[in-house]
Amino acid sequence: MKLFRLSPLTQKRLDRFRRSRVAFWSLRLLGVLYALSLCAELICNDKPLVMRFDGELSFPFLRTQPPEAVRKATGEPTHVNYRAFVESEAFGSHPGDFALFAPVPYAPGETLDTKDLERDKIVTVSLVPDQPIGRFNLTQALTLVRQDSCAQFFPNTDLRDGRAALGDLVELTPALRREIARRLSGEACGPYEAEVAPVPQRAFPWERLVLTLAPTPGGARPQTLRVNLRAILPDGQRFLPKQTYAFTRELDARGRPGRPVLIREEGQPEPDPKLMALLDEWATRGFAKDITAADGITWLGPDRTLYAVSSGNNIRFPFPPSREHPFGLDGSGRDVFSRIVYATRIAMSFGLLLAIAATVIGTAIGSLQGYFGGKVDICVQRFTEIWAALPFLYIMVLVGAVFGRSFWLLLLVYGLFCWLSISYYMRAEFLRLRGRPFVAAARCQGLGNARIIFRHILPNALTPIITLFPFLLVGAISALVSLDFLGFGLPPLTPSWGELLNQAQTYRWAWWLILFPSLAIFTVMFLTVMVGEGVRNAFDPKPFSKLQ
Repeated sequence: MKLFRLSPLTQKRLDRFRRSRVAFWSLRLLGVLYALSLCAELICNDKPLVMRFDGELSFPFLRTQPPEAVRKATGEPTHVNYRAFVESEAFGSHPGDFALFAPVPYAPGETLDTKDLERDKIVTVSLVPDQPIGRFNLTQALTLVRQDSCAQFFPNTDLRDGRAALGDLVELTPALRREIARRLSGEACGPYEAEVAPVPQRAFPWERLVLTLAPTPGGARPQTLRVNLRAILPDGQRFLPKQTYAFTRELDARGRPGRPVLIREEGQPEPDPKLMALLDEWATRGFAKDITAADGITWLGPDRTLYAVSSGNNIRFPFPPSREHPFGLDGSGRDVFSRIVYATRIAMSFGLLLAIAATVIGTAIGSLQGYFGGKVDICVQRFTEIWAALPFLYIMVLVGAVFGRSFWLLLLVYGLFCWLSISYYMRAEFLRLRGRPFVAAARCQGLGNARIIFRHILPNALTPIITLFPFLLVGAISALVSLDFLGFGLPPLTPSWGELLNQAQTYRWAWWLILFPSLAIFTVMFLTVMVGEGVRNAFDPKPFSKLQ
C-alpha cells in the first residue's frame, strides 16, 4: 500500500522534468556532489580512517582525542601528526600495526610544513652583480684588524687580525703614506680618498681599488685608523642585470628526488657549459640547505663583473599545484582541494537551509496578506517595505562585531532578509486564488480559514515556490561567497570559496587560488540553474506553434 499518491498533474510534471535530460542529469550530478561533500571526512582527512596500533583498533577520524596507545607512544595528549607517527619507528614495532588514510590525507585546516614539500621543492640560483665594499681598522704597524668584510678583495690571503700588512695587499703611494701617518700621529685631518692598485695576484678581479681614510679629530694618537675599501669597474665595463635560474629535481625509479634539472623559461638563453656546471653545484647546495650571499659565494663572469650568488629553496605559500597537492596550497600552507571539498558542503548546506527558511517565512507572510487582504495586507505590506529598506550589510557587520561570526548566526540574520521575494509571489497567488469558485464552495461548506489555506489554496499556489527554489539556492550560495570574500561571512578558519578568492586578490600570481574555487562555484551554480530551468519548464510548459 502506498503511503501517498501523486496526482495526475504532479505525475505529468515529473514526467516532463525527466524528459529534460540536461535538468535531470544536472539534478543527479548535483546530488552526487553534495553527497560526496557530506562525506568529506572520508575523502580529505589528516587522521586515519582505521588504525590498529599495539593491539588496539580505533577510528581516529571519528574522535578528537588520540587513542590511548597513541598518546602513550607519542606523548601528545591532544593532537598527533598521524602521518609522521605512521612513518616513525614506533609504528610497526608491534605485529598487526596498520593505518588506512583517506584518499587525500590532508585536513582543510592543516598547515603543512615545508618538509612535506621536499619532493616538489624548486631552487632558484640568482646571480646579482656586486660592487664589493669593505672596511677594516689599520694599526700603527700598518696591519689590518677587524677586516672580515675584505676577504672578497684578497682571496687566498691570511687576513686574521695583525697577520696581513696593508703594503703587502695594495701599492701605497708616498702621498697615501703621508696621509696615513698624519692620522696615526694624532693630527686633525679631514676625509681622504685615493685610488690604489692592488699588488699583482692579490685583488680578485679588480684592477683598481679606492681607499677612503676616515677623518680624525686630532689630539692623542689613535690606536687604529678606520679605512673603507671599495672596488670600481674597469673602464668601459658595467654591471649586467640580475640573472635567475630555477631548478627542480628529476625522480629516480623509486620516485625519490635526484639531480637538479634546469627549468628553462621562455626566451631564457642556455647557460654556457662552465656556468652550467657552477649552477648545478649551487643548485645542489640549495636543495641540501639554503645558502645566501653571506656565505661568501662569488663568481667572476665573462664580463669581468663580480656576481654575488644566492641560492635557496623556493617553497613559499601559496604553493603551486604538485603531485601530492593537485590544487596547490593557499597562503597559509593548507591544501586547496580539501578546503574546496569542505567549502562545497558548507556552501550547499547553507544555501539549502537558507532557501528552506526563506520559503517557509515568505510563504507564511505572503499567504496571510493575500488571503485576508484589507488592513492585514496593508499593515504587513508597509512592514515589508520598511524591512526591505534596512541595510543588510551594515546589520550583518554590526551583529558580527557584537556576537561574533558563526554559521548559524549568519544563517539567522540572512534568513530574516531573504524571504521578501517569496512573500510577494505568494501574496499575488493568494489574491488570485481566493476569489476562485472552489474557495467559495469551501466557505459554503463551513470550512475554517486554516483548512481552506492549507488544503485548497496552498497546493494550487506552490508553482512559484517550486520554480523559484533553485534560484533561491543560487542566490544564497552567491551571497555566502560574497560575504566571505568581503570578510563578513564565516569565521576565518572555516573553509570557504569566498575566502580562497579573497586570498587570490592578495596573491594575484597564485592562479590556482582563482581557477579552482571559481570552477567549483561555476559548477554548483550552473547545475542548480539547469535544474531550475527544468523545473520551471515542467511546471509551466510553453507549447509553441508555427503558422504555415
